[in-house]
Amino acid sequence: MPRHSKNNTASSVFTYHETKSLEYGTKKHRLGRDSFREYNACFLCLQTARDPVACPQGHLACRECMYESILTQKQNVKREQRLLEQKLQALEEMKGKEQEEARQAMLDQFEKTQTSMLGNRKHVQQHSQKQNGKEKEEEGGKTSSGVKRKIQDATDDDQLARAAKRLAEEKADKSKSKLSSFWLPSMTPEAEKQYKDEIKPIQTQTMCTAVKTPHPVSLKSLIEIKFQYEDDAKKKCQCPACLKSLSNSSKFSAMRSCGHVICNSCVDMFVKKTKRCYVCEAKTKSKDIVDMSPEGTGFASGSTMAEAKKWDVAFQ
Repeated sequence: MPRHSKNNTASSVFTYHETKSLEYGTKKHRLGRDSFREYNACFLCLQTARDPVACPQGHLACRECMYESILTQKQNVKREQRLLEQKLQALEEMKGKEQEEARQAMLDQFEKTQTSMLGNRKHVQQHSQKQNGKEKEEEGGKTSSGVKRKIQDATDDDQLARAAKRLAEEKADKSKSKLSSFWLPSMTPEAEKQYKDEIKPIQTQTMCTAVKTPHPVSLKSLIEIKFQYEDDAKKKCQCPACLKSLSNSSKFSAMRSCGHVICNSCVDMFVKKTKRCYVCEAKTKSKDIVDMSPEGTGFASGSTMAEAKKWDVAFQ
């Protein structure tokens, strides 16, 4: 047996060299410091946020980028609404055409029965017997000719529906002999529901896409963020209470009422006890404190996503 476990080919499918060359299986990679966004960077342009704003859940972005994202989503919503209106109009036209064909088929059937001498009496009688469950009422020695046939009360809509269904079946039967394929979408049981399935509700609410599960955001709900900088260069931010520099390893929050950013330790020490902002003395409740903790530094203790996985199929 080889001394190194990775060179052991007794139980593995591929050798260590083949596994490396084929990129086979699940690959794990430790995310470094460069893989995480800066604590004061916009999640849309990935640059240092200019005139920063935050969504109700504390995701930081440039004001211009956030406005552009909301405007683009609203334009897409309007476009989808126009497409939905066109689909609904086409569906209504198709239904109207089917009803007109069914009504014309009923008129043709009526004219055919009236102009002929015997008409379709036998066909109508057999059809009525099927609908009534082929029930026969016989009293004594009376024959079936002396029994009155029951007439079902049916509205015009029911008759149109039955006629439309019969026309659809006739069209399907006629097309079967011409179709070269044994399977087509028009012949499946779900063919009648395909138009209903295409019409889906439209999401009219603008969303924040900073995380995997988007959440609603609007212009009114944006929070204007106010960082305190260490020097005039405005490169490093600091907590206004303890004057500690902020980084990806620190946890900090923003006040919804005024937008000042304070580290979580100072929030627990000053803001939650006094229910006022440490900088401007604005009234701040517990629900007005928005957590803005960054993604992390790449270490397990400072990030929730410190490892990336990739899966691939061999010989592809």
